[in-house]
Amino acid sequence: MKNLIFLILIAISTLSFGRTTYAYEDRSTDKSLGETTFGVRSTASLFSSSGNYVGIGAGWQIRFRLSENLNSEWFADWIVTDLDGLGARYDAHIGESMLIYPGRQVLKAGRFTPYILGGFCGDYTQIKSNTYFNDLTKGYEKKAKERWSFATQLGLGTHYNFTDKFDISFNAQYVLHFGKDLHSEIETNSLGEDYLHIHEETGGGLEGHFFFTISANFKLADLIR
Repeated sequence: MKNLIFLILIAISTLSFGRTTYAYEDRSTDKSLGETTFGVRSTASLFSSSGNYVGIGAGWQIRFRLSENLNSEWFADWIVTDLDGLGARYDAHIGESMLIYPGRQVLKAGRFTPYILGGFCGDYTQIKSNTYFNDLTKGYEKKAKERWSFATQLGLGTHYNFTDKFDISFNAQYVLHFGKDLHSEIETNSLGEDYLHIHEETGGGLEGHFFFTISANFKLADLIR
């Protein structure tokens, strides 16, 4: 699975940078400085600490272009991961990323515009079981654990600019969380029934996962020109 993810990262990088020269223009024709866009996005997240399940989510983002080679992206996501029907993981992200465009280029219609992404976010996570087995005398009870954490992310992506006011963007990131680490495993009780065991690491910890987004973005205004 990790090899497949790295191949996806390499593919995005190759596709993006292979088309970079087509997005180059002289800076005097750059009309993107101060550009503000609003976008909606779909997300996929691979959480190894919860058993290599894929979470699917949705969110929104606002971009503000700071310079020819630098864009800022402010985002929020809500992600739900089904854990074999025995429970679910819920994740909320809110944060900011910087998009660095290599070379001298602008967002030009009909072209790819690749970028390097880096940033941070605040994160809320809850893992909730449908049933939790204690022992034969106590039977079952529903159980949930939650945490707040801080995260940083790094990745690669590209815009495809359908027009000068609309683009579709793809990126792949690796997100590293700082804080209590939540885990869940499927275990079997003495009756042979499966249940979700949720626990957390004591003290601080690190949890990393791969994160993918696809978004549709619309230009709202140009606040400089």
